[in-house]
Amino acid sequence: MWETLGTVRDLGRLQEIAAVLIRYGFGDVVRRTGLANVLERAGRLLRWNDSQQMLRMTAPVRVRSAMQELGPTFVKFGQVLATRVDLLPSEWIAELSELQNAVPALPYAAIRAQLEADLGASPGEVFAFLDETPMAAASLAQAHRARLHDGREVVLKIRRPGIRDVVEADLRLLARLAEIVEARLPDLRRYRPAEVVQQFTVSLRSEMDFAAECRNAERIARNFEGRDDILIPAVHWQWTCESLNVQDFVDGIPGRKLEAVDAAGLDRAALARRGADIVLKMVLEDGCFHADPHPGNIFYMRDGRIGVIDFGMVGALSEPRRFQVAQLLHGL
Repeated sequence: MWETLGTVRDLGRLQEIAAVLIRYGFGDVVRRTGLANVLERAGRLLRWNDSQQMLRMTAPVRVRSAMQELGPTFVKFGQVLATRVDLLPSEWIAELSELQNAVPALPYAAIRAQLEADLGASPGEVFAFLDETPMAAASLAQAHRARLHDGREVVLKIRRPGIRDVVEADLRLLARLAEIVEARLPDLRRYRPAEVVQQFTVSLRSEMDFAAECRNAERIARNFEGRDDILIPAVHWQWTCESLNVQDFVDGIPGRKLEAVDAAGLDRAALARRGADIVLKMVLEDGCFHADPHPGNIFYMRDGRIGVIDFGMVGALSEPRRFQVAQLLHGL
C-alpha cells in the first residue's frame, strides 16, 4: 500500500517520520506497518539505534515528544487526541494536552512577505503599531497585536507560510498509515484510526481557511445578538483572507489563569453557570457550536462576560439530533 504514494516528496517526509519514530522507541511500529521495507527499497537508509535515554521515558511522553518534533500537523493531531477522553486514559490525555503550548513562533522576518501580500500594502500603512514579537503561536498560525490608525486594538492571526503543502503531505501519509494500522495491527483496530484521521482531515482543512473561521464567528455572534453574557470579537474584513484574520483584541483574563479570576473578584460559580448556558444554547437551540473550547480560546472579562475566540472548528447538529441530546440530558 505504501507504494501507492509513489512520489519523491512523500518518500522524503516518510523518512523523516520513520527516523523520529525510531528515535523515540517506536521502531517496531515502523517495521510492522511495512514503512521500513518501502524506504529501504527506495534506497532510504534508517538508523535503528534507539536512544536509551528516550526509552526511559514513559510511552505518553515519548508519543508527545515525537509529535512535537514531527511538526504542526502532528501537533494538531495530538491536540485533537487530547480531547478524546473516550479513547485514551487520563495519563495520555494529560501528556497530549501539553501540546497546546508546544509550537515555537516564527520570527517576524519569516512572515512579513506573506503578511504584506495578504494586506495588499505594507503593515506600516495599515497599522499605527504592529508588535513584531508574537503574543501566541499555534500549530497553524501565530498571533500579533496591532493598533489601527483609529486607535482600535486588534489581533492579527497569520497562517504559517508554506504550511498548506506540509499539512497536505502529512494528511496523505496519516491516511495511509491509519489504513495499514487497521489492516496489520488488530489490537489497535478498535480505536478506528482511519475514521479518526478522516474526521481530523476535514476539520484541519477547514481550520486552515481563516476567512471561513471568521464567517463561523459572525454566524455564532448573530445567534447571540442582544445578549450581554458573551463577547465574540468583531472581524475587520478589509484585511481578512484565507491566510490572515484581523479581529478586535479581547482584553480579558485567559481561561487558564484561575488565580487571576479570583484576584479580579469574579465569581467562579457564576462564570461556570454562564459558560454552561452559552454552550447549551449553541448546542440545543442553535445547532451550531464552537468545537474547540479549550482554555486558550476562552477569556473571562472583568465585567463578567465570557470572551470566545478561534472559530476554526465548529460543529453542527440537526434538529432531530438536538432533540436526542435533550432527551439524553433529561434521562441523566
